[in-house]
Amino acid sequence: MRSPGSQEMYFFKFVDRIITMAEYVALTALWAMASLLLYDVVMRYVLSRTSDWSLDVVQLVQVTLAYAAAAPVLRSGGHISMEALPSMVSAAAKKWLEILSNGICALGSFWMAAITWKTFVRSYQISEAAYGIALPLYPWKFLVPLCFLLMGLQFFRFFIKHLRA
Repeated sequence: MRSPGSQEMYFFKFVDRIITMAEYVALTALWAMASLLLYDVVMRYVLSRTSDWSLDVVQLVQVTLAYAAAAPVLRSGGHISMEALPSMVSAAAKKWLEILSNGICALGSFWMAAITWKTFVRSYQISEAAYGIALPLYPWKFLVPLCFLLMGLQFFRFFIKHLRA
């Protein structure tokens, strides 16, 4: 296996740093979601008051958690993978399957980032807000293309890694 060049090392470090930041965002979202749900339970069952906003915000935080955690989970190898076909082929064919699948997933992730970017721009232009509470939705709609971009970068990193191996 050839060692990656200095430009590739900078790229790998850059991708790692951004994905680590996404990991911290996901952990913060998990903490916020748990705190908001606890708040809602206490308000509802202990103080007999309902909050009309907490569950709406929890749904938005859940979206944050799901999208922000995707790239860090991919980086750590935590995603479910299909092993039926790779287990039936030779090592060389398995390598090419990895290259092909990572390339296809990178292109698909970049494509989804482009498509969802248009949705974010449209939401920003019309100042879209959540129903029931005046919370703008465009920050969450920005998160979707950003996280697809991060997934694409991680898949591209795996693509380069398997291509050089």
